[in-house]
Amino acid sequence: MNGSAFAKASAGQAGLSLCLVLAGTLAGPLGLRAINGALPGAAVRDSYLPSVETPRPREPFDQEAAQAVREVQPQFVVIGDSMAGIRIDPLQLSRLTRTRVIGLYQQGSPVAYWYLAFKNLVVNNDLKSVRGAIFFFRDDQLTTQVQVAPGSLDRVALDREPELDRLLATERLGVFSGVHRAARVAYQFDRTRLWLEPLINTAPAGSPELLQAINTEVFALDKLRKFEAADLAAATDAALDLPASVARSLLPEIIRLAAQANIRTAFVRVQRRPTSDGPPLQSAALKKYADDLKTYLIGHGAYYYDDWGDPDEPLSLYADGDHLTADGRVRYTQRFAEKHAQFFQ
Repeated sequence: MNGSAFAKASAGQAGLSLCLVLAGTLAGPLGLRAINGALPGAAVRDSYLPSVETPRPREPFDQEAAQAVREVQPQFVVIGDSMAGIRIDPLQLSRLTRTRVIGLYQQGSPVAYWYLAFKNLVVNNDLKSVRGAIFFFRDDQLTTQVQVAPGSLDRVALDREPELDRLLATERLGVFSGVHRAARVAYQFDRTRLWLEPLINTAPAGSPELLQAINTEVFALDKLRKFEAADLAAATDAALDLPASVARSLLPEIIRLAAQANIRTAFVRVQRRPTSDGPPLQSAALKKYADDLKTYLIGHGAYYYDDWGDPDEPLSLYADGDHLTADGRVRYTQRFAEKHAQFFQ
């Protein structure tokens, strides 16, 4: 064999070997699917947020709550965390507006909970009479509160929540979220973690000397990078950039769902705890954000109201933090029905 032929043959063999290595690298992990199916825990249900959450036991969707809402057939729903619950008494508001109002409240709930409650308990729950949905929120909560704690959405989530999964994956994984999702489907590495991680965690640990060094030398407090005050200020300004944050939020999807179902939406920004001298201070960035949010919501056909500076909400109506007293709740509901009577027409 001459040198040229030998070189070609060698190159061909090298190329074939490389292809085999690449094929083995890609196909090898597929064997984990068989292992995952044979080991204990294989019956654990996939998450409704598979891109950001491993399979785990979960609470079922609250069918009883869905049924109760269907039986009431509300005309208006009020959605939010304790800020909504401590301000609006649905029964009182029903009497005042002569409509059927229910409150879908969950203390400490994130915007993702409100979105799922609206989607699964209202829009897709065979309701015939819903005319409006009212969301209560604080400051930038609608567009900057994205991440959620595992399990916090179980009772309002269906088996698949693709839009929420996409948004959370994009927020956490960035431009590689699609690649991550495809790899998870192909290799089931999330299920592999269920049995592999305990094995790793129970493996023999490093020496006590290494542990000492890690905590006193590598990650000692005085070895960590100092954070300037400007870093926090810059992060705050970035978070209050409405055009940038709204695209990464659930707000456009809430508006889309409402329009699809012909349900009017209202968004009420609650006033934070005022001072004895008047309403709480607002930064220039927060003022601009609030103005931009108002423009965005009204431009998309929503009703918007900002409680900040409302003379009917003095400090005397507040209990702890931003919560109102029981009497404050009665007065707020009364004034709400009067101020926003047009929305309930």
